Amino acid sequence: MRQYTRRMSDPDLSGLVRRVGIFSWSMIGVLALIVATFYILNEGRIILAPLFLALVVIVILNPLVTWMQDRGIPRIIGTLLAFIVFIAAVVLVAVAVLPSVVEQAQGLVETFPELYDDMTQDAVDVLNSLGFENVTIWNYDQIVDYLNDPENRDTIVTIALDRLGSVTAGIFEFILVFLVGPVLAFYFLIDLPNVQKRLLGTFPEEKRAEAAHVGGQLNTALGGFLRGQLLVAVIVGVMLSFGYWLIGLDFWLLIGLIGGLLNIVPFLGPWVGGALGVIVALTTADLGTALWAIVVAVIVQQIDNNFVSPTVLRATVQLHPAVILLVLILAGAIAGVWGVIIAVPLTASVRILLGHWWRTRVLGQTWEEASEAMFQEPEPGRLRRTGEMPAVTAEGEQEQDPD
Repeated sequence: MRQYTRRMSDPDLSGLVRRVGIFSWSMIGVLALIVATFYILNEGRIILAPLFLALVVIVILNPLVTWMQDRGIPRIIGTLLAFIVFIAAVVLVAVAVLPSVVEQAQGLVETFPELYDDMTQDAVDVLNSLGFENVTIWNYDQIVDYLNDPENRDTIVTIALDRLGSVTAGIFEFILVFLVGPVLAFYFLIDLPNVQKRLLGTFPEEKRAEAAHVGGQLNTALGGFLRGQLLVAVIVGVMLSFGYWLIGLDFWLLIGLIGGLLNIVPFLGPWVGGALGVIVALTTADLGTALWAIVVAVIVQQIDNNFVSPTVLRATVQLHPAVILLVLILAGAIAGVWGVIIAVPLTASVRILLGHWWRTRVLGQTWEEASEAMFQEPEPGRLRRTGEMPAVTAEGEQEQDPD
């Protein structure tokens, strides 16, 4: 009996070792792939901005284009109509918001010398109170006098000419985004079903259903994340603007707009908007307004971090907020700003692909069972074993448990 038990356990042990080895090497390969991806994207970052804008437009408009196509409207006509609606919406928002933003921006430019002097004086007072008595910071007039000095002006011109290449590249990239991005989005939207078919055609026939299923999961996660983050950015921008307007803070719309735009990167907007609000309050108003600005920023940050962003992120990319913060830090260290922008979608994609591979190729589940385990929460108080996943029909509807 003891020999029989040993003979039965040896294959199990060797199989476990083999699975652990496969998983370990797979993790090494995935990490190497992520690093290589960030490196390639960083080196070719000039094409990232138009591609990112095109992706955002596709994610926003594709549901509308598909809806019209399902109702008999040719896809090219639906794409044209969707672009017209999208451009009209952007123009309406610009007409409603842009005049106030321009007015506040002009006011900021006009009052910047005074704001800068007040901010530097506050900084010097704080440093003096901490014991740093010999610290001096140039005021606005001193900076202007330095720039107007002929010798210094020659030095500045030389530095500017040395950096002319990077400045020109930045301007070219900015123009490229808004010229090439929408054009790419238009052509991709028209040909999107054919692109999906061609991609599926690269898989063996017996694997196409599984590939389509995984592709649908990726599309749902990434599309939902981008649409969700745009919605979160709008919510954060509106909350910051409304809160600062209530307390009578100068440049309230401009600060809220900046905070909302930066919140495309998860959790970042309220912090930046809060810091800008406090700085403006300290330099244009009084300590009481600064305290109210802190209260507004904290309230918006708590609402975003505990309700808005976690709801969107868990419903789309299925990642814990702590994991997202760690991924953002790592991606920023590897690839800078663009690494931060693509970090969450890339991590979600790797999670879906790696989780699908592990469950189907290592644990031996079907791809329907793997999808159930990855995207659905178990019922409270009930744990399912690997072989007790509820079945999924061909139409994607989950069969009900008998109990």
